[in-house]
Amino acid sequence: MTTKINTQIDAQVPINKYSHDIIEEYELSNEKTPWLQGILDELHEQLDKEDVYPAGSLHLKLKISRKKNPLIGDHLVVRAEIDAKYHLPCGLTLVPLPQHMDHKVNAAFLHDSQEKQPEYAESTTVFADGEEMELYFYRKGLADIMEFIHEQIFLEVPAFPRSERTEEEA
Repeated sequence: MTTKINTQIDAQVPINKYSHDIIEEYELSNEKTPWLQGILDELHEQLDKEDVYPAGSLHLKLKISRKKNPLIGDHLVVRAEIDAKYHLPCGLTLVPLPQHMDHKVNAAFLHDSQEKQPEYAESTTVFADGEEMELYFYRKGLADIMEFIHEQIFLEVPAFPRSERTEEEA
């Protein structure tokens, strides 16, 4: 059986679009997905407008499935592989430095009524689909995939990038 791989997904997806226990696969790129391009543009915001650097890229593989569990109810499981090439200014010289991110992360989107439960009051993870996953909530039937991807990317971005040359001089 061949799996159809989708090349488009909205920034917010209706959870009822997904059938229980069926995995939908996506392969996305910033060239065809405007909200991914927006994240890539935000990564480059710190660069000087006069700087010259190669265009970056942001590729995303997603596997999304809807699950039902007696403890956490109806939820969406999102498994993501993020591959990003972008530039950040060197923390010392401000010269654009090439960066590469290859990051895998999984999330469970629970109904927002669960957010008020004491067990989730200060939690950032939840045990779902047999493993610990990042915890997100869907609201009004919509899971915000862009918020999840955006947050996970910016958690991985180095706070003070430095080129090897400036590290040797330091």
